[in-house]
Amino acid sequence: MPRTDTTNRTAPRRRTRSRRLADAALALDPGLVKTDGALRTLVAVPAGMAVGYAVATAFGLPAILGVMIGAMPAFITCLVIVDPSTGRTAARTGAVLVPFVVALAGSIALQPFRLLELVLIVVLLFLQFAAAAWGAWAADAAIVGFAGYLCGLLLPLPETSVVPLGLVVAASLAATILVRLVLRPDAHRALLRTRRGFVARGSAVLEAAAAVLASADDPAARRRTLRRLRRSRDRYHEIALTVDGMLAASGMDADTTAEELHRLVFDTHFAVDELGRGAGALVEHGAPSDVRHAALRAVTIVLRHGGGHGEDAARTLLARYGITASADDPGSRTSAVVRRMAAEFTDLQDAGLRWRELRDELPRRGDGVAALASPFVTPVVLAGGRPAGAVPVLADTVADGPWRRWRLSVSLRTAVHAAIAVAIVEPLALLLDGPRFYWGVIGVMIVLAGTNTTHERVRKGLHRAVGTVVGGAVGIVLVHVVGTAHPWFTLVLVCVLLAVGTYGFGGVYSVWVACLVVVLCQVYAFSGSFTDSLIPIRLAENLLGAAVAVLVSAVVFPIATRAVIRRAVRGQLTAVRAFVLALVGVDADAEADATDGAGVSRASRSADTATDAPAPDLRARSRAVDAATYQLDAVLRPMVRFPTGGPARADARTRTSLQAAATFAREAAGRLGSPPQDPPAALAGAAHRLAASIADLADGIVAGPRSAAPAPVWARIGDQLDTAVAAAAGGPDQQTVEVAAHALGRIDEALALLADRHRATVLGETATRSAATGAR
Repeated sequence: MPRTDTTNRTAPRRRTRSRRLADAALALDPGLVKTDGALRTLVAVPAGMAVGYAVATAFGLPAILGVMIGAMPAFITCLVIVDPSTGRTAARTGAVLVPFVVALAGSIALQPFRLLELVLIVVLLFLQFAAAAWGAWAADAAIVGFAGYLCGLLLPLPETSVVPLGLVVAASLAATILVRLVLRPDAHRALLRTRRGFVARGSAVLEAAAAVLASADDPAARRRTLRRLRRSRDRYHEIALTVDGMLAASGMDADTTAEELHRLVFDTHFAVDELGRGAGALVEHGAPSDVRHAALRAVTIVLRHGGGHGEDAARTLLARYGITASADDPGSRTSAVVRRMAAEFTDLQDAGLRWRELRDELPRRGDGVAALASPFVTPVVLAGGRPAGAVPVLADTVADGPWRRWRLSVSLRTAVHAAIAVAIVEPLALLLDGPRFYWGVIGVMIVLAGTNTTHERVRKGLHRAVGTVVGGAVGIVLVHVVGTAHPWFTLVLVCVLLAVGTYGFGGVYSVWVACLVVVLCQVYAFSGSFTDSLIPIRLAENLLGAAVAVLVSAVVFPIATRAVIRRAVRGQLTAVRAFVLALVGVDADAEADATDGAGVSRASRSADTATDAPAPDLRARSRAVDAATYQLDAVLRPMVRFPTGGPARADARTRTSLQAAATFAREAAGRLGSPPQDPPAALAGAAHRLAASIADLADGIVAGPRSAAPAPVWARIGDQLDTAVAAAAGGPDQQTVEVAAHALGRIDEALALLADRHRATVLGETATRSAATGAR
């Protein structure tokens, strides 16, 4: 084998173990948001226990009672109340004192009246879910109030203990506020951590790309590394959306610094993703080994020395490719992929230099950094620290679905499900284990909280079952080994487990459940009510509550799965339509507002919009398409995968077409940044024609196959794109027009296939390639 082959296969430099672990932690937890939450819990819960112990001892209450009641508000507020403003965090934490104490006192007072006690549980759980639509303060009060009511159920207390217990709660919340003021987040450090986690995910994509290029000759290894590359790109795509949403949620002024941060996230994501896509394309299209080795050497340079050596990688790639036989055909697909990868290596270096310049310009204090994004609007919506999946789609479906006359919202629908499910579960749980019937109630609450689809609810129920089994096994062993002879060890164990569980709460839910069950085993051991049968009964009641909750949500105010999927597809198509119009300088939102004026033609509206408003940001429009793609993936997860495909096969074809359109949009936004200054009339006409076809198709998909409405019509735009490219030849906007025409042609081609599958009438010739050739 020639010496160059050995050189080309030089392995990327390995990072140290500690750096790999740090990068993995930052990639799993951008900005260390979950880690900071776990740290707050680790400090606030012992503080709450300590002040609870002191107050209980001073008033003659049992010490274990003061410790338990002191821990609860500290823990629940650290888990629930998350706010970028330190002052608002303190205010919200102090405000939950009243609902917690009132609910606790009510629970104690109602102990002799079992029926009324059970009815009130239904009401409180209904309020907990309904309050999600009433604002953060109302949601805090409802959640903490329900927790206080459960404390009264768990602990049989006399009515005379209400006042000292109220003081325990007040002292615990005061200690929690003090801890959170001391451990307030540092926005500057969080921003740098977020950037490092983002870069770590990008490095994983490049490592996977290197593995693909190095193992292309082995069929088994080739399949394995291609799967790894796809997974790495998906994870990188998710963290890019997460970072974009976090930047907007943190609150900065929409100045040039904020704009640059969002541009850098997009440009870096685009460059790295394109390099991964190019490596996969070279292998899948059977590029010769010398071409693959040239690409591998270029990727290795970036992995060894960082993105700052992107130009060196680009020069190496082009030089090594230039001496291969494939370079003799500059119009081939391989040549196009290599040129594209070389350009992205250069763009990656430029992005890295801009990152470093921006890091030096950022304010060092939290207030200055926290001023970087609030007026800045991003299309990415976060839910639980991750991009929102089914939530916006379900809200759209409920708002326009068969229950719209009831003025039903997602939170109100879930609240009704919770109330009905608890009303069914309570008598069943009383028959199964009367004193601990609330476990069935908790099973309902947990499965419905933070979930929106049947798939999510069943998955969460299974995670809870697995966590209960694992935590029960560990907890029972600890109770028998340690017992109650070492209270200090038990206190430390409880605090650590609650902190670890808090970290897993927003990610691996079974970890949270396992930690919680171990804690409960210790609590029941010290209260003298522990038995080995306790955990199996708890598991049975939890699963009972989860099963009833899933069944009720499928029967009461049902939303058909296909209807949700159709809404998600429409949302994706709407985002693509907005991007198509943005390619010719038309803001789809402004155009929609202009349609409210009667008697105004589309042409004049578009002209006014282009004159009065700034050019739309293609990166933001492309990111909106990416966010819609993420939401579509969330609702397309089937409950059961059929070997023959079933409905999932048609959904996979739909996903493929829409993901292709999203890729073409991202590619155009990465190359252009902004639309052509003066697009030819033919290009504007093609964009409007394509936008009209997309809107017609979206309406037809939402209406469903059984609708009496006429079939959608899809008009191809190949001829208009040819005219636009010819008109721009030799002009200052030639390159941008060619790129825009290429993107419009590819989107037209991808979505025409989707239109045909949905029985639309497709008019015009098959896709033309002239725009694509010009863009290459």
